[in-house]
Amino acid sequence: MAGLSDPALGDPVLLGVDPARHAYAGAGHRWADDATLAYRPLAEHLVGRCALTPNNRAVLDAGAGTGAVGAVLAAAGALVTSCDLEHDMLCGDRGVSRAGSAVVADIAALPFRNSMFDIAVAGFVLNHVADPVGGLSELGRVTRTGGVVLASVFGEERAPAKEAIDAVLVTRGWQAPTWYRALHERAAALATSDQLAGAAVRAGLVEAEVDCTNVDVGLDDPALIVRYRFGMPQVSVFLDTLTASARAAIVADAIEAVERTGTSFRPSVVELVARVS
Repeated sequence: MAGLSDPALGDPVLLGVDPARHAYAGAGHRWADDATLAYRPLAEHLVGRCALTPNNRAVLDAGAGTGAVGAVLAAAGALVTSCDLEHDMLCGDRGVSRAGSAVVADIAALPFRNSMFDIAVAGFVLNHVADPVGGLSELGRVTRTGGVVLASVFGEERAPAKEAIDAVLVTRGWQAPTWYRALHERAAALATSDQLAGAAVRAGLVEAEVDCTNVDVGLDDPALIVRYRFGMPQVSVFLDTLTASARAAIVADAIEAVERTGTSFRPSVVELVARVS
């Protein structure tokens, strides 16, 4: 992969401190194949709100994962630099041909100079970090004056389909891992427009516009909703311990459970668009 470097691997100071820190190790290909079914349209929705045209602009995709946001930015002509804490997630990217660089790095300590980018994007990243205000401050630091910072997190309203799928998993012996419970606690602190807007203000961003909306991600087929959900690492690790027949049975039960909800899958999302002063 072009420009891939790994400044964080092997640093004992960074390892083992945060239960959520390396939760996505080994998740790259499953994420790219399945979870991206929802995250790509969510990325399109967020990037579509950018106050600057991405074409020919230097853009940071922070917490890039397997490239959902980066693919949208690249399609718009942006010069994309991607970073993620997990080397595996970056290598699992199937959505972006990285003409720029991809760097293993922490959003809390970005390895980029001040004012390096025109736009910085953090799609569904801030809810993973212990200090989201610090993460936003870093995004602002590496973005030029007058540039734009975009961020998104899930809202406090949980989709019925997710509840239905998780209920099926619990009946089959699944337990939410410790790191996932930690993420839920962090997400709850950013799950409203006021909370995310407050974090942006404390990070020194200006002209912050924050909206909470239910996004149509185009997943109307219950089987695709289940596939997306089962691509998430908190679930996929458990599924990988089962026999093929047991996995097939859970998939069938989950699809039926989603059908019974009788509702569309429109996840609640809080999105931030802010300027750097």
